[in-house]
Amino acid sequence: MTASPKNQKSNRQSNRRDGLASIELAFVLPVMLILILGTIEVCQRIFLRQSAVLVAYEGARSAVRSTCSSMDVTTRCQAMLTQRNVKGAVVTVTPADLLSQPSGTQIRVRIEVPWASNSPTRFVLQDQGTISVDAYMLRE
Repeated sequence: MTASPKNQKSNRQSNRRDGLASIELAFVLPVMLILILGTIEVCQRIFLRQSAVLVAYEGARSAVRSTCSSMDVTTRCQAMLTQRNVKGAVVTVTPADLLSQPSGTQIRVRIEVPWASNSPTRFVLQDQGTISVDAYMLRE
């Protein structure tokens, strides 16, 4: 028995559709992967920036107390950065000698975090910069 002409035509159209779907996948898949990986990297950087903002603010809140030294602030900030899995951050407290500062002195806590050591993926965004966040408060 031979297949009817109608069934042969149907099989050929099905094969063409499969081939067309493969070609569409070949064009669309790389674009989708770049979008997905780029979104993941952007979200990682947003998380990193928010972590630095939170740590700088909490460090400044600690620094304004009259009994807190620069070493206490730095230790607290480093502990918070470790909890949030942020690596290679530098904490700077200005002025350096907090205990001798009078009430009303402006205190700055600066957090600098390198992108490279905190991003497990660098498929789309290749820059190797740092993020710097400052928090200012007045001494109590």
